[in-house]
Amino acid sequence: MAANQIEPAAATRSPRRFRYLIDIVILVAVVFGIEAAAAAIYTPKNMQSAFVFDAAIQMFQVLIACVLIWLRGERLADIGLKRPKDWWKTLLFGIAIAAVVFAGMYISERAGFRRDLSRFKDVQGNVELATYGVFYALIGAGFYEEFMFRGFLMQGFAMLFGRNRSGWIIANIVQAVLFGVSHAYQNPLGMAITGTLALAMGFLVLASGRNLWVVIIGHGLYDASRFVLFYFQGPPAG
Repeated sequence: MAANQIEPAAATRSPRRFRYLIDIVILVAVVFGIEAAAAAIYTPKNMQSAFVFDAAIQMFQVLIACVLIWLRGERLADIGLKRPKDWWKTLLFGIAIAAVVFAGMYISERAGFRRDLSRFKDVQGNVELATYGVFYALIGAGFYEEFMFRGFLMQGFAMLFGRNRSGWIIANIVQAVLFGVSHAYQNPLGMAITGTLALAMGFLVLASGRNLWVVIIGHGLYDASRFVLFYFQGPPAG
């Protein structure tokens, strides 16, 4: 991983480090505020409407993050949302990541290491719900989670922790911990698994020159494939 691969694209306009901390605090507060307000205003009648509503909320949160990025004089490329050198290689690499993770998770679950994904039990045998789940996975897992955790948060923490190689490694660990905690509904094993996967995804982002598209594609396709699996045999219950 070359040193210049982990520098922000707009280094000459990089804000003071505590500006990133302020933006992180603002975004976290906004995310919790929006979700609390949304829960108070609207209760989805079924899982289909929940998928659509959650995706809309997530895209609004992404918009807030974009505004914070622009206000500090940076571009989306600075958090890793930049054009790959080769879209076909990026797509194939993303597919390969999804396949490897899918195989690893399937084998581990068959061996008894199961996260609690029972909240998706209604997907089994329901083609309409499974279809909604696939599209939600591409948006919510593929784009939203990678943009927020391996993009906005990891870049922000790296700038806060020193803008160097060590800072990026620490930032990757921090975002992975936060990602694991955000999946607490999956039980402690689920938190450990998702946190570990987040750490691996973070290193993939760094190894690719801080480009999010590989993990966006890989993460999205993996979660989408899981909904297809849930349709046929249901989700595991930890």
